[in-house]
Amino acid sequence: MNIKNTSNRRKELLEKMDWMRKHTAVVIWVIVAAFGVGVVWWSVGAYIGGQGATQNVNQAPSPSQAIALVTKGGTPLSYQYWIMPTDFNNYMQSVNSNYKNTYGQEPDPLFVEPQLELNAINTLVDQKIIDYFAKQSNITVSKSDVDNQVNSIVSQYKNNPQVLNYINQQYGSLQNFENYIRPQVEENLITQRVMSLVVNVTQNDVQNYYETNKATIENTYDQVKIAHISLSSEATAQKVVNLIKSGALTFNEAAKEYSLDTTTSASGGEVGWLTRHQVESALGSGIFSATPGSVIGPIQTNYSWEIVKVEAKKLYDNFDSVVQATSIYNTLVNDVKQQKFNEWLANYKNQNKFSYQLEGQVLPYFKEYYSIPATDTSKLEQFIQNMKSYIYPSNQATVNTSVDARLLALFVTALEQYKSDLNKQYAPVLSYHANKGSFPATYVGVPVDVLQKQLNEVQNSLNTATGTKFTKLFNEQTDLQTAINFNKAVQALNKEGYTTDEQINAQYDKYTNLISQINDQLKQVLTAIYQLVPYSTVAVSKLYSLDPSNQKVALSYFENQYNLLKPIISNPQTYQMYASQINPMFSYVVSGLQSLSYTAQSTSIKQGALITLISIAQDLNSPQQELTYLKQLKAINPNYQGIDQVIAQVESMITPKSTYTKAATVSTASPVATNLIPSPQATQFK
Repeated sequence: MNIKNTSNRRKELLEKMDWMRKHTAVVIWVIVAAFGVGVVWWSVGAYIGGQGATQNVNQAPSPSQAIALVTKGGTPLSYQYWIMPTDFNNYMQSVNSNYKNTYGQEPDPLFVEPQLELNAINTLVDQKIIDYFAKQSNITVSKSDVDNQVNSIVSQYKNNPQVLNYINQQYGSLQNFENYIRPQVEENLITQRVMSLVVNVTQNDVQNYYETNKATIENTYDQVKIAHISLSSEATAQKVVNLIKSGALTFNEAAKEYSLDTTTSASGGEVGWLTRHQVESALGSGIFSATPGSVIGPIQTNYSWEIVKVEAKKLYDNFDSVVQATSIYNTLVNDVKQQKFNEWLANYKNQNKFSYQLEGQVLPYFKEYYSIPATDTSKLEQFIQNMKSYIYPSNQATVNTSVDARLLALFVTALEQYKSDLNKQYAPVLSYHANKGSFPATYVGVPVDVLQKQLNEVQNSLNTATGTKFTKLFNEQTDLQTAINFNKAVQALNKEGYTTDEQINAQYDKYTNLISQINDQLKQVLTAIYQLVPYSTVAVSKLYSLDPSNQKVALSYFENQYNLLKPIISNPQTYQMYASQINPMFSYVVSGLQSLSYTAQSTSIKQGALITLISIAQDLNSPQQELTYLKQLKAINPNYQGIDQVIAQVESMITPKSTYTKAATVSTASPVATNLIPSPQATQFK
């Protein structure tokens, strides 16, 4: 039997099961979200009032058709400086695409996308202000300038069949691509000419920038050329090092004979040039300080024991070395130019009182919220009170679910920020309450500097202490640190006028009441969001953290978490690379799903958990695990559609000789999450 085809048929049958049909709405949304335009128009639909984005070139648009109006001194500029849906839509397609490439998922439509939209509008408004300055300064670009730049860009792509094919797929034709980038090219040329007019960069500016950002520059541009030998144990690695240093084998020969890295062993372990960012921290300092030609190791990394040969280095630890590296120096010049230009633009906007007003009923609230200074809790409180009139109309206790879900999400964000501000504001009260009575009374009132001196002495003694002495010193260290925290809290509270236990306890009660009210509101609003937009992964995560006992939410949460891990888990090579980082979360997710499959009160939730566990077993290529969960699924619902066929197919894949799977079998009597996790040895590539 063809196992691959069998697996496909199993998945097809599973996809037809009842539980999957209950998620049809979510699947449809995901399909729509895959087309960036659909998501953007869902977001801006409120702003354009159903009117088309196109506009008669001879007729000025009305403000209601715009997304944002650039203003100067409070008065809107002419429509050429408005942000129209077409410009916004095109820009957001790129933003959403970049976000997905970076994070591996679509931006959350409630908590993330509005922020991206607001950032996009800020960027587009800045470009309009630059255009305004250019016009006032008679800065223009000719059609031939734009044509030359477009032709230069296109010429880089049209001779590459793969890129050209991608362009044809994305834009329909090369001509369409040219038309698409033309406005962007024109804007960029205008910006460059404005920048040349208002910014002057000297070598002294670049040197100051280098000195300020030296560590970042070295991490980015320092390079080392290496070859390596990857081995499974320290003993083997030391044996190979001895063979190389004794002359019995050259490094090249040793790599070909012993290295587990089959991608480089044939070329003598040759890796090539790496930056500090690309070198694992365990290797970095030794490699970059070594003399070219030297052999370093063995060194233990997360995945192996390494022997490294340093072949050459390029270090930029002084400004002269940067000046001599023309490409790097030019990059720093551009960095300084951009920094200066940003400063000029901020001053120009401030001096001329440029701003913008948003049309619609959603993003203006986001603009107002993100304009509140981080330290101004009173403005944040006022913002929350204003929003409550929409969230809780007529002081009702229930959430108004007719409110745009994005505003509900913003209210959650504001409440969480307020909660964070309260934690900072009441930090001395919390420290006082947490530490009081947790250390010897003799430390009360002792000056903090005296306690700190004692603590330093105890910590120094701990370095050489053993046995009961170590235990005694460790406990003393804990007591001293607790006393320091308590006495610092007392000092801070005294400065604020709180000098008695009654006063401080009253403040603590006030804090706990406020936090309780906030948590209740957060739970109410997030529950409403979950009912309205169950596919918001951020809402699900936030609600689960507040109410982990809600098993329906818990199932959504664990499903979402696994969907984030799935691209890594289902690729053995990628999984092995990130196993140490992934396994704790993976174990947590599997454990949560297994728990739901046994304890959930709802049969549909049990089924949902088992469906996901079956998918995980398939991704790990573990038919025995899959069979276990399939049988559990049948026990819950014997009439589950297609279950007998799937069980029969999986059983046919398991033979007496098939003793190896990527994951050990899980007992149905006692589920253990880590049993689903393949060990590094099981996925080792040799």
